[in-house]
Amino acid sequence: MQTIKPIKLGSNKTSPTEKLTSAEMGKHWATYMGNSMAKCILSYFLQNVEDNDIKTLLENALKLSEDFLKITTEIFNKENFPIPKGFSQEDVNLGAPRLFQVIYMSII
Repeated sequence: MQTIKPIKLGSNKTSPTEKLTSAEMGKHWATYMGNSMAKCILSYFLQNVEDNDIKTLLENALKLSEDFLKITTEIFNKENFPIPKGFSQEDVNLGAPRLFQVIYMSII
């Protein structure tokens, strides 16, 4: 299975001193929160998946979420904007028994 690369995230600023708008900051915040949650869910799924094709798919999705978190964090740092707390490993029990069928792991 071929790895999916994220699109280039960035800004259409015309000047390096131009600040992001509140809508842009809100979107980056939502992106950060969603990907921190996805990282937890995908980590849990990877602990319980048995199918190699689904495992590859989940690994690629986890890598994408980690890449988006890194890029979004860099944007926040450039803008002197506080990094959201987000979700962390404290919010997921990786040792919990499997709750979902394999097909659900591939469509989420």
